[in-house]
Amino acid sequence: MFSVKGTSRRLCDGTSRRDFLRVGALSCLGLSMPQLLRAAPTASAGETGFGRAKRCLLLFLTGGPPQLDTWDLKPDAPVEVRGELRPIATCVPGIRISELFPQLARQADKYCIVRSVTHQCTVHTPAGYAMLTGVSHPSVNATSAKEIRPSPEDHPHVGSVLARVRPPRGGVPTFAALPEIIKDDAINEYPGQSGGFLGQRYDPFRIEADVDKSAFQIPDLVLPPGMSAARLEGRRALLPLLDRQLRAVESRGAFADLDAHYQRAYALIGSSRVQRAFQLDREPDRVRAEYGRHLFGQGCLLARRLLEAGVSLVTVYWHYEGPKDSPVWDTHANNFPHLRERLMPPTDQALASLLDDLASRGLLKDTLVVCMGEFGRSPRINAHGGREHWPFVQSIVLAGAGIPGGSVYGSSDRMGAQPADKPVTPADLIATLLHLLGVRPGLELYDRSGRPVRVCDGKLLQGFFS
Repeated sequence: MFSVKGTSRRLCDGTSRRDFLRVGALSCLGLSMPQLLRAAPTASAGETGFGRAKRCLLLFLTGGPPQLDTWDLKPDAPVEVRGELRPIATCVPGIRISELFPQLARQADKYCIVRSVTHQCTVHTPAGYAMLTGVSHPSVNATSAKEIRPSPEDHPHVGSVLARVRPPRGGVPTFAALPEIIKDDAINEYPGQSGGFLGQRYDPFRIEADVDKSAFQIPDLVLPPGMSAARLEGRRALLPLLDRQLRAVESRGAFADLDAHYQRAYALIGSSRVQRAFQLDREPDRVRAEYGRHLFGQGCLLARRLLEAGVSLVTVYWHYEGPKDSPVWDTHANNFPHLRERLMPPTDQALASLLDDLASRGLLKDTLVVCMGEFGRSPRINAHGGREHWPFVQSIVLAGAGIPGGSVYGSSDRMGAQPADKPVTPADLIATLLHLLGVRPGLELYDRSGRPVRVCDGKLLQGFFS
């Protein structure tokens, strides 16, 4: 993992990053453990839609947004199914979405609503794993998130697969994620957020946030006070000595690629493009206000700036910020107050501004935008005014990179409970995203034991390639 914030998490050999960073001339930089990046061959671009997306922004609404209250309302269903919210018209005749998405209604010509995404996992952590990797978790039938933990054997996040194929250039990482590592109940970390069996070298560059200030913590990308470029280069010259000392202690394992890590770290620190991307105050106040001053909005703005700086894929996760009955989009109780007061307005503001901003900059034509969660929510409202986990159908949004705007793909039944047409599995979704990003889904990777593993077994959603 490459992070902009020091952590005390331990390496696979039991040595903590913090302990290691106390050693040697570079500890002041707070850099994490290395591994060398490797490239993999890509397919030819002769296939329809293949490689059309130069970059990708994945917005993950942690907790599971309710399809019946966002993108797939059922006004003719019984009141205990349809709930309080009503559909409104969009700028595209025939497409109606939630009344809490007025700004997105005006941008409907820019995106496609997929109303038939489906899988079988009712637990947050393996469901998130499936949506982020396109692969079912080995413990897909676990009854509790406590039974599931991230593992070095996990299938890699789609961004890590892209990082395997597209090595970083000019100090700019291929894959970044913000503003936090997502967890169920702030305890159980979702698997599928990292490089998995590809190794830590393909973990995302993590950007952590100060939730209280709706700001991003980036101290390790800036030279400390008193550290000039000359002093930094002098310390760099000490790397061979430090490396020999460490290799005498650790001939194998986490320190094996130390040189490669520091080359990557120095390149990142020296990258003016990355430095500028973090300077949100360079944006006009009007633009920052349009995205919203909340953390999700500013995260979308930072993600756009990172994509412009050359990062290939950025994941923005919905942050853990709400009360106990719904800390994220997990609205088991008080679904409608939470949607009205703290979930849907920021999403409406940030996503609509993002789409408009990308389009006005000429970036939407080759930037793939994905907005999804780990599953949907139950059609029937429970006794606490909430909706339960419901993986059997959810709605997601795709935009850019030639995705047909102003369209709907698939449908759910009259209760919003099951796909009625064109079911889409997580594997189908990830295969399609990889295809658009120029990665053949049938590409074989190798796990830690050397066993070949296909990137994804899903089928391509051909309706997106016309």
